[in-house]
Amino acid sequence: MAAFPNVGFTSMTMRLRSATAVSQSPFTYDQQTYQHQGVRWEAEVQLPPLKRSDAKQVEAFFAALRGQANTFTMGNPIHNTTATGAITSGSAGATTVTGSTSGVVAGDYFETGSALYIVTGISGSSIDIMPPLRSAISSSTSLDFTLPKGTWRLASNDIGWSINQASLYGFTFACVEAI
Repeated sequence: MAAFPNVGFTSMTMRLRSATAVSQSPFTYDQQTYQHQGVRWEAEVQLPPLKRSDAKQVEAFFAALRGQANTFTMGNPIHNTTATGAITSGSAGATTVTGSTSGVVAGDYFETGSALYIVTGISGSSIDIMPPLRSAISSSTSLDFTLPKGTWRLASNDIGWSINQASLYGFTFACVEAI
């Protein structure tokens, strides 16, 4: 698994996509919802204009991914904090885990087990997270709040880039969490 090249981002749109179904009565407009288990990260990334010397490594990176076949690690370069924490227990699929934190607040991102999570709330030793925990944790596992990364794959088998008359390269791509 390769790390995304260190060329910076011009912009990044991140989202959590939840597999939630909603049905609505056409007569009363009453709604029923059903939360399925699926939740994943999705992102669209635009890189800054790159000169050929920098663009070569990005071109090679995308070519080596072979579309959706291979995965890579990537994080948002502005999600960085000096907070610390550990999960002491949590079952796979849990959105509330037991642990300890210092300086952690809702909205902080962390990495554990090559997956990216966001803290949605803290109450004593209970930590609410999204997406659901990808694998069970039974002993104290450190949380990495310093430039946390997740594992991603391209959202499409197609990747392209633009080149202008000034020999500047432009890259925009979409990716999804590799689960």
